[in-house]
Amino acid sequence: MTTTLVLEPTNDSDLHLLLSLAQRLGVKATASPAAKLSLEERERRFMALFGAWKSEETGEELNKMLRESRQSNRPDIEL
Repeated sequence: MTTTLVLEPTNDSDLHLLLSLAQRLGVKATASPAAKLSLEERERRFMALFGAWKSEETGEELNKMLRESRQSNRPDIEL
């Protein structure tokens, strides 16, 4: 039984994820190209991927948390 499922991912990353998943599952998947976007629209979408980090902690607190969470399997070496 053939069934058609139409997915409309909102970005290229989701599209590639879905195509990769289909390949891993052994499901035939085809993607038809969307309408061509202007350079300005592509740049706007690209820039929308970036943003500032928002957190309750200060930069110093984040650094301290990162340092304290580090683990190493290497033994201490005395020189």
